[in-house]
Amino acid sequence: MLVDDQQPCDYHLASRCVRRAWLCGRDKRSGKDYSHRRRWLIERLLMLAQCFAVEIYAYAVMSNHFHIVLHYDPNACLAWSDNEVAKRWIEAFPPKPRPGQDTDTAKAEARAVLLSDSARLDRARRTLGSLSHFMKHLRNSPPSHA
Repeated sequence: MLVDDQQPCDYHLASRCVRRAWLCGRDKRSGKDYSHRRRWLIERLLMLAQCFAVEIYAYAVMSNHFHIVLHYDPNACLAWSDNEVAKRWIEAFPPKPRPGQDTDTAKAEARAVLLSDSARLDRARRTLGSLSHFMKHLRNSPPSHA
C-alpha cells in the first residue's frame, strides 16, 4: 500500500500473523491460549494513537490478524511544540529507570535529554508523524508474557 506522506487521509489497515501463528484466543492446533494478547494489543493501539499523528476510527482484533480504520495526518506533528513532541515520545517509549530511580525521574531526565538535542527531537517528530513507524511499533512490541 502506498501512503501519502503529505496529505491527510483515511486508511483501512490489516496486519496478519505468518506461518499459521496465533494472535489471540485459543490455538486449536496447539491448544495454547493467547487470549491475554487481545487486551494488550488494544491497549497498545490506543496508547500509541495518542502519541502518533493518527486518530483511530475503528479496530477489530481477530484470531490471527487485526484491522484498523484510522485517519492519518502526516503534517500534524509539524504543529506540535517541542514540549509536545517530547511528551508524546516519552509516553510512547518510556525509559527504563536505573536501579534505585523512580519512573517519574527517569521520564523527566529522558525528556530533558530529548529537548536539549534538536537533531534527536527532529527524529522523534518524524517518527511520531509516520504511519509506517506507528504500525512498526504496534506490531513489534510483544507482551512480556507472550
